[in-house]
Amino acid sequence: MNTSTDRHPFSRVMVASAGGIGLAPLTRFARQFTDADARFRLVDIVCNPATLYPALILSYPDWCEAHRAMVHGAQASLRETADAVRDVVTAPDTELIDLTALRQGAAEALAHAAAQWHADLIAVAAHPCEHRRAGRVDPEELVASAHCPILYMPSVSSEPNDAVVRRVLVAIDGSDTALDALRAALGIAPQDARVKVVYAADDCFAWREWLPFDVVSQHRARVLCRGAAMLEQSRRPAEAALLDFDDDSGDASTAILAEAQRWQADLIVMGSHGMRGAPHPLPGHVTARTLRDASCAVLVCPRAMPPSRAGSRQDAAPAAGADETVPFYL
Repeated sequence: MNTSTDRHPFSRVMVASAGGIGLAPLTRFARQFTDADARFRLVDIVCNPATLYPALILSYPDWCEAHRAMVHGAQASLRETADAVRDVVTAPDTELIDLTALRQGAAEALAHAAAQWHADLIAVAAHPCEHRRAGRVDPEELVASAHCPILYMPSVSSEPNDAVVRRVLVAIDGSDTALDALRAALGIAPQDARVKVVYAADDCFAWREWLPFDVVSQHRARVLCRGAAMLEQSRRPAEAALLDFDDDSGDASTAILAEAQRWQADLIVMGSHGMRGAPHPLPGHVTARTLRDASCAVLVCPRAMPPSRAGSRQDAAPAAGADETVPFYL
C-alpha cells in the first residue's frame, strides 16, 4: 500500500441531490477538497411522481403533466444553482437524472452517471423531508454501488455557515481500505485543518472470546502506530487516539459518532468494506450506521478496484434503449 501523504485533491466532482435541495452549500463545501481548476457537475434527481405521491395514485388524472412540471422545475433549479455558485466554481455542468425514464433507483442511476462522466468524487446532500424518500439518494446504497469516494452531507449541516472544514476525524481499523482512507483524508484536507486518527472496530465479540486481551491491545497499538506515521509525514496538526467503548457491545459507529461530536469534527473520513456485485449491495455495517446517524459530513472511500473490474462494471451497465426512455408511472 502506498503511504504517501502528498496532496491529491479531487478534479471531477459530481454534486447531486433529490429536488436540488442543498446543492449550492454542498458545492461550496466540496470545493475545499478539489483542484483549483476542478470540474463540477450539478445533478438534480427527479423521481417518479407516482411514487412521490402514492396516496394520489387512484385519483390523479394525468401523471404525465405532473412529471413534465417536475422536470421543468428541476431544470430551472439547476440553472439558478449554477448561477449561485459561480463565485467558487467556473462554468459548472448540469445534468438532470429522470428516474421515471430510466426506471432505476436514485443511487443506481447516480452511480452509473458518475461512472459515465468519470467522476472521482460524488457529493450528495440529504433530503430533509421523509415523504420524498422515493426520490432521495440512499448514501448506504450509493457507497456500495459507486466506483469512487462518496461525500455525504446530512440535512442538519447543509447550511452555508457549516462550509469550513477545520477538524477531520479519520476512523481506521487496521485494514488497507481504512489506511487508504486516511491517506485520502491527508491528501484532500485543507492545509490548516487538524486531523485526528482513531482506532475503531467492532471486534469485542469477534476477538475477546478467542484472543488474550494483550494480543488485542497490541494489534490496536500497531494500527495506531501506522496511522501516526502517516500523520507525521503529513506535517500538519494531528493526533491519534484509541476510542473507549462505553459498554461490551463493541459498537464502533456509536464510538465514532460520539468522538466526532465531542471533538467537534467537521468531517468524518472512513473506508468501506462493503460487498460489491450483489443484487442489493450494502457497505460495511460500521460505515452504514455512521452514515445513517452522523450530524456532520462523512467522506467514505470504497475499496480500490482493479482497472479490469472497474471497466467491466461500466460495460455491464444497461444502455439507454428505446424502452428505457419511456416514462413509466408505477
